[in-house]
Amino acid sequence: MLRFILLLLLICFFSGVSAVAFAEEAGQFEHLVLATAPINTSDMASIKRGAKFFATNCMSCHTLMYMRYDPVAQEAGITYEKMPLNVKTWPLGVKPPDLSLEASIRGVNWIYTYLHSFYQDPARPTGVNNLLFPSTAMPNIVAPYQGDQVLAPVIHDAGGMYGNTEWYDLVVLTRQGTMTPEQFDGTIADVVNFLAYAAEPYRIEQHRIGWWVLGFLAVLFVLMYLLKREYWKEVKKHKEGERWN
Repeated sequence: MLRFILLLLLICFFSGVSAVAFAEEAGQFEHLVLATAPINTSDMASIKRGAKFFATNCMSCHTLMYMRYDPVAQEAGITYEKMPLNVKTWPLGVKPPDLSLEASIRGVNWIYTYLHSFYQDPARPTGVNNLLFPSTAMPNIVAPYQGDQVLAPVIHDAGGMYGNTEWYDLVVLTRQGTMTPEQFDGTIADVVNFLAYAAEPYRIEQHRIGWWVLGFLAVLFVLMYLLKREYWKEVKKHKEGERWN
């Protein structure tokens, strides 16, 4: 019995240590909520703009293996030959993930918030950190467009006890990049829209076919109903004939 109690105490102790470590890593950002990505997955112009941005800024590190034969990706310059497949050594020893299914795994709101949430942190090897993903190994590749952000000296917790703290409540823009905040929001929305397309490249076609299928089923239902009425007319006549006989 004593051994069992000691074992429970050890489990509680190590669980507490893990929880404290996680809390320290998350810091004051544990109540950060995801911003809603303003995307339209049917907007092909936005998807193509996002593909071009990805080809120019993201493909030096990230791959899109499932998109190597997609015409939209190829038109933007995202090809198998240009992907960093043969790189063996990465900064900090962390290999950047393939982003083909990132929108399905993380969600579009997560990606949109993540790309907005970089801030300067001299303690990190890359010089930056991220509100949503603390201690991220990814450098701030969007800094030339967004500018430099630092942690706000006073945290504006707009949500209070409800925990609705947005990323912009936690950081301050100290230097504007080549884009205005509105332009940057639009560019990131295009990138997220493209990643949503990459996760489901046939989504628009599936929706289009789906409406035709529903229309076919509606017509088929009407025909089957009329056919059923004709059959039941004969059944009723047969039953009435048997009853009179």
